Amino acid sequence: MEKEGVDVYYMNTSDYHMSEYVPEYFKTIAYFSGFTGSMATLLVTMSDTFIFVDGRYHVQADRQCLPNGIKVIKLGMEGVLSPAEFIKRNFANKVVGLDGKRTSIDFARELLASNIRIKSVDIYSGLIVDRPALGSDPIYELSEKYTGISRKKKLQLIRYCLGDKVHVVNNLEAIAYALNLRSNDIRHTPVFMAYLVIMPKEIYLFADAKRLSDKLLDELFDDDVIIRPYDTYYEFLDHLKDRKVILDKDKVNYETYLHLHEKNTLIYRSSVIDEMKSIKNPVEQRNMRLAHIYDAVAVLRFLMWIDSVDKTTISEKDAADKIDSLRLEFKAKDLSFDSIVAYNENAAQMHYMATKDNCKMLDNKGILLFDTGGQYNEGTTDITRTIALGEVTDEVKKYFTLVLKSMFNLSEVKFLKGMNGNQLDILARKDLWELGIDYRCGTGHGVGYNLAVHEAPPNIRYGHNGNKTELVEFKPGMITSDEPGVYFEGKFGIRCENMLLCRNDIKNEYGQFLSFETLTLVPFDINLIDKRYLDQKTIDVINSYHKRVHDTLLPYLTDEEADFLEKLTREI
Repeated sequence: MEKEGVDVYYMNTSDYHMSEYVPEYFKTIAYFSGFTGSMATLLVTMSDTFIFVDGRYHVQADRQCLPNGIKVIKLGMEGVLSPAEFIKRNFANKVVGLDGKRTSIDFARELLASNIRIKSVDIYSGLIVDRPALGSDPIYELSEKYTGISRKKKLQLIRYCLGDKVHVVNNLEAIAYALNLRSNDIRHTPVFMAYLVIMPKEIYLFADAKRLSDKLLDELFDDDVIIRPYDTYYEFLDHLKDRKVILDKDKVNYETYLHLHEKNTLIYRSSVIDEMKSIKNPVEQRNMRLAHIYDAVAVLRFLMWIDSVDKTTISEKDAADKIDSLRLEFKAKDLSFDSIVAYNENAAQMHYMATKDNCKMLDNKGILLFDTGGQYNEGTTDITRTIALGEVTDEVKKYFTLVLKSMFNLSEVKFLKGMNGNQLDILARKDLWELGIDYRCGTGHGVGYNLAVHEAPPNIRYGHNGNKTELVEFKPGMITSDEPGVYFEGKFGIRCENMLLCRNDIKNEYGQFLSFETLTLVPFDINLIDKRYLDQKTIDVINSYHKRVHDTLLPYLTDEEADFLEKLTREI
């Protein structure tokens, strides 16, 4: 920093493509701070280091960063400034160093608008020892029986929407979706490192051609896709001039802006690809239903296993390994994220991660939370269940019941077209708010189709995230999670999560109504339900859900599994 004339250095958890989950190569915050969560900001000054984390990671950051002398800034708490506001207040007229390839246009421009000086410099690359290589696995095509729409048709629709404009795309999920291509560059997210420039007459894909088969290269060429080396992207941008260029300022890096803004007219708006991939077509919807049946069978087998063992002989990591193996042995081609399996007080960390050297042994009492998911050719899943391992307190039953009720309050709603996640969020919180309790995260996130487990839009939250995707209206075909919870540090955490598909409901003189179809098909632990906290309507909804789970899964089960499911789905 001294050498580069930088007063404060900014690091985030993104890669060159503004990804949430990133290749190992880009996990620089973990390297320097010890923090292993998926989202954070690190600010390094000559005298102090600050890490900014949202409510999912408050507890985790304290445990991983405080011992290293790093000051934890807990976003969402009263009076706490965002990283940008913190910089503007404390480093006016100073030089902020950052890697422009890993910083969004939106963030950089916010600083520049406040007369903060920016220097784009990659300080840390030369400091990291044995840095992992970027991915080199083959890039493969996802067939139309899974995608529902051919690559040629998708590209025609995109170009029709763009007219005479050029669209520069950095976002890896958008590129994979538009081209019906997948690979393994990011753990559990089947994407590949690439840039895409869509022009009126041709499309340029900047990627490693050696990872594409000759057959796939020919097919891409037939669809007007021209392959260029990944590292020639910025040189290509330098030759664009006098163009109207569409950029998503939240998902395109600042370095791209620097190469374009002087010679072109820049138009900032969300990518049309984002809306296309957020609205699952009929084939994707049908496949997602099947993926959730496969997923439910694997999770049911996990529930059978943990019901049959002496809990004192297994750890959180053993349980995580078991549910992972059951998915992969059945139908899943990968997990959709690293499994979260947390016992009692560890579940108060929303994104707790058990490892072989850092995990808790279970017991024949208390509760176990597991948040897991799979990647299938038919789609992406994400499910959380909290189960009793034996005796539990009345307090645990009370909060489990209220969390479960909160989840169904949202999933069972009928609402008018035009509503967004910011408006719907209160349905999942109102019963908890009445007790003066909240959870410091969103209620629901969009989910990709054989892509990222976190995909926006839609989002369900009462606060705003960076790009305000919770203000995007729900449309039929959108899929979101529904996952309220309670988290009491040092005691326990409870979360219940189902996946919801938005669909058309009745249409009358008041307009078009929408509702949700629940995709997830795994029982909830009725041993944790205290009916004193439920109304009859919610009891009926729980019984109806469990009957649907039973009837849907039965054809896929052995006799022993069917008997076990019968016990789990009995009426309350």
